[in-house]
Amino acid sequence: MQTALFLKIQQEKDHLVMLVGSISPSVRALKVIDGTAGKVSISDLIAYQIGWGKCLIRWYEAGIEGKIPEMPGEGFSTWDYNAVAKHFYQRYTYDTSEQQISVFHEVVSRILEITQAEYQKGNLDRLGVWPWCTLSSGKQWPLSKWIQVNTVAPYKRAIKLIKKTKL
Repeated sequence: MQTALFLKIQQEKDHLVMLVGSISPSVRALKVIDGTAGKVSISDLIAYQIGWGKCLIRWYEAGIEGKIPEMPGEGFSTWDYNAVAKHFYQRYTYDTSEQQISVFHEVVSRILEITQAEYQKGNLDRLGVWPWCTLSSGKQWPLSKWIQVNTVAPYKRAIKLIKKTKL
């Protein structure tokens, strides 16, 4: 049985990939979208998804080992979203759009594995299981919320930004 979160991640990922696939690869590199840290391209938007997905996986894997991960990571110790976004745009750019989409699929597949495994263990929506899921304010989020804000929400935002730009 798949969780609602699992299905929503899959649905939004598929929607984003289909939308990107409908746009010429040469257009995907044009920095014409108003995004995080200024004008961005479709390739930047996918790099952003890969970057946050990899962070989420790294945080989870550190938690499995009983460690508190550096957050957000990737060389950043503060939540400077513009700087992190720019870093992702550079780090997760690939030679071809197909290669980038392939990496995106791999990242999402791993997140779906985590979602399903933790659901089966009963840990997906439980508070207090993952110390790294505590916000700086002290408020605890379940793992499902961290997954949702690093997958479904930004995938929907990327879709909206691409459609709004009418490429």
